[in-house]
Amino acid sequence: MSHEQTKSETKSCPFNPNAPGFDVNPYPMFKELRTQTPISYWDQGHGWIVTRYEDVIAALRDNKRFSTNSADWEFASTMGTAALIPERDELNRANLFSLPDADHTRVRRLVSPAFTPRAVEWLRPDIQAIVDELLDAAEAKGTINVVSDIADPIPARVMSSMLKIPKGREVLFQRFTEASIKSLLPSLIPPEELVTVREAIREGIVLIRETIEERRRNPRENDILTTLIQTEEQGDKLSTPELLSLVASLIVGGFETTVHLIGFTLSNILRRPELFAQLKAEPELVKNVLEEVLRHDNFGKLGLTRYAREDLELGGVKIKKGQRLFLMTNSAMHDEAAFPHPETFDVRRNNTTTIAFGNGMHFCLGVHLARLEGRIAVDTLLKRFPDMKLVKPPTFGSHPVLRKMETLEVQLRARS
Repeated sequence: MSHEQTKSETKSCPFNPNAPGFDVNPYPMFKELRTQTPISYWDQGHGWIVTRYEDVIAALRDNKRFSTNSADWEFASTMGTAALIPERDELNRANLFSLPDADHTRVRRLVSPAFTPRAVEWLRPDIQAIVDELLDAAEAKGTINVVSDIADPIPARVMSSMLKIPKGREVLFQRFTEASIKSLLPSLIPPEELVTVREAIREGIVLIRETIEERRRNPRENDILTTLIQTEEQGDKLSTPELLSLVASLIVGGFETTVHLIGFTLSNILRRPELFAQLKAEPELVKNVLEEVLRHDNFGKLGLTRYAREDLELGGVKIKKGQRLFLMTNSAMHDEAAFPHPETFDVRRNNTTTIAFGNGMHFCLGVHLARLEGRIAVDTLLKRFPDMKLVKPPTFGSHPVLRKMETLEVQLRARS
């Protein structure tokens, strides 16, 4: 099936993630799409934009008709990861999104115990120590950029602590993470950036391999990587490619989710004086605030991708085998049919129906770690600096798949 044939069968949608102001507030555009063209074909992304909660949740839960494997895309051979960023192809073949359902279930069963709330809780003292050290340095500066001074370093340091990476290698991890996120949709990366992205991924894979092999030789107690290497159930273990891909996914997910969760949460709190005051009176509400930020002001730009395994119909629209769908979870979580008064930031909202971390069998494994890091960072900031205030609105940088907050300038203490 050609791209021209696909375009001729439906009118193109007005979705434009590069429009002025989109990163600051994409929700008016999403509301227009949900109301007028809830499922429509986006030419630039070569795929369908799906905006309503009902349709998004249906696709997330239907593994028979919808694949998570990008190799199933109709344009994979010319515009997919294997074609444009072959360095990542090895990771893709063995990751949880690409494995056949039976292998996915097997791998997830093996590794899930390492990512339960109880399992990640032992990291709390390390995370707290990292946050305290960063805030000590921040306090000396007085006015900081929350993103670069606090949010960026935390996951890098936590991941290095988890995997016992020698100090100084965090920068490599961060470059690998940023490149990996961009490479999720390589056809949207400007051609001039591809060389840099490929180099960062190559370096990251080498570092991960070295880390895994070192841990095979020197297993450690209370160490998540040792646990994953030694995990065995009825003689079944993770293969080396599965382990490599899993650790890479852990690094990537652990970085970007935490960085943006911290930045977007602080931004929402400091732009709402009544919310800040409420948190001072009821600090236990920090957990609720994090969840409401994930729903109300999600940092994703293009949601989650799926690929049609067969010709099918979704929300009254015919989708052909091999076509890509962008399941816009950020739009779905503003759908009036699923969330009463979705434009209202409600710290006491019941967010049990949130899909910020996916849904179904591909629900994010690292969700408990991201929430723990975010909660400790935000809670500690609020307690140490109860008079902090926003100096100016956040700014955003160009990014193919994220609303990438670059600056959040905050004055930590009232001027004397």
